Amino acid sequence: MKQEVFTVAPMFSDHMVLQREKEIRVWGTGPEREQVRITVAGQTAATIIQENRWQVKLAPLPAGGPYDMEAVCGKKTIRFQDVMLGEVWLAGGQSNMELELQNCDHAEEELKNADYDMLRFYNVVKAGVLTEQVLEQQMHSRWKVCTPQQAGDVSGVAYFCARRLYQELGVAIGVIGCYIGGTSATCWMDRETLMRTPETRGYVEDYDNKIGDKTDEQYAAEMEAYNRQWKLWDDRIQEERRKNPEVTWEYLNEAVGTCPWPQPAGRSSNFRPGNPYYAMLERVMPYTLRGFWYYQGEEDTYKAESYLCLMQQLIGLWRRKWQDEEAPFILHQLPMFTEKGMEDDKCWAILREQQMLAAQSIPNTYLNVLIDCGEYGNIHPTDKQTVGGRLALICMNHIYGIPCKSDAPMYQEVRREGAKVRITFHCESLVVKGSAITLFELAGDDGVFYPAHAEIVSQTELLISCASVLLPKAVRYAWTNFGIVTLYGESGLPVAPFRAKVS
Repeated sequence: MKQEVFTVAPMFSDHMVLQREKEIRVWGTGPEREQVRITVAGQTAATIIQENRWQVKLAPLPAGGPYDMEAVCGKKTIRFQDVMLGEVWLAGGQSNMELELQNCDHAEEELKNADYDMLRFYNVVKAGVLTEQVLEQQMHSRWKVCTPQQAGDVSGVAYFCARRLYQELGVAIGVIGCYIGGTSATCWMDRETLMRTPETRGYVEDYDNKIGDKTDEQYAAEMEAYNRQWKLWDDRIQEERRKNPEVTWEYLNEAVGTCPWPQPAGRSSNFRPGNPYYAMLERVMPYTLRGFWYYQGEEDTYKAESYLCLMQQLIGLWRRKWQDEEAPFILHQLPMFTEKGMEDDKCWAILREQQMLAAQSIPNTYLNVLIDCGEYGNIHPTDKQTVGGRLALICMNHIYGIPCKSDAPMYQEVRREGAKVRITFHCESLVVKGSAITLFELAGDDGVFYPAHAEIVSQTELLISCASVLLPKAVRYAWTNFGIVTLYGESGLPVAPFRAKVS
């Protein structure tokens, strides 16, 4: 019988950040019935290995460091150095959370200044299945200190948020990056959860139907062909960017063509519902952390009406698996997006509303409103400093008790006054950036919406009118896949999109 070797899970390494002021969980594998002893910051805890697995729980510790951590089993000792106690967040989702600092606006300057010993990042190896190659990569994954040489491949959103939080809190900030571009929310749930509701089960059935009776060998051949196609496309994109670093996505889409998408369906695909959950998320559960930053939804706009259900299932699952039913969960509302010639089917607007409903109905869930952060023709806006900065404000205000204006203005009341509609907003005052307020619409009994005129009539109120709608029955704002935003609160945060009946 093979003797199990004593190990600590790969995500524990030199330079890691452990969550302050909460029970710390450390785990790994080892010989049956042997004792494991963990020591850090003057505290020691122990457990007995059962079924070749172990987990030690350390009592909460205050912020501080650097410390050494020792894991001892029999005659073997594993030591970790430069361990900090501070704040730990998991950054999850798809490509807009994944977008790396080296690809953000002003990347060269940002990287040159990205020298923060108290910022630490752990990027989970991207995978859909646990192959031997993936397991080998995970065994060599490490926490890394934020330096100009090492910060290039970290999430831009996470970096800008973590930097601001460190400046405000003065403690180490650790970020676990767990994301894959193009993934549905269903990729980040287990199969039991996915089969629980008709909405999530439908994703599984749809994907399995795409696979059909395709063999793994057929899928591998399809992926080889796809990768060749994608490389040809990407080579042409890079060639155009070398000619003109300021080239727009609108031009690239016309000159080169849109990115080949979606990938072929297969059992081992990163995009099969549940796959990244098992291959990535489970590998870092239940590392003690403060909460979750989640930027995702683009891939689920084709079933936008189901997104609230997806979030209810996902947030509940993550909190249970991390053994913290009150862990803060911050959603990033989708910004504006469309491509030239794309129909405005309102699916992005519907999904934004679903994200809003999730934030309003699920306890300890917050919304980072990004309605003004989109780029025409580019589904991956490169200004992640604005996104990360707003995320940090939400954390400061709602999680850490640092008073600041973190919440976008939202409508509070809608009432009809003759042929006009008065809307009251929850904010200190409204501000117009531009020559006029845009994106308001009114509808009458027929339900047909027409562009409407909007004017500020008090610090927190607008009057909306439209010559084509004499008896308004409904109003909506920014109810479009893409539009130009001009209405803000005095804090600089954009008014959140909405639709409402008029009474």
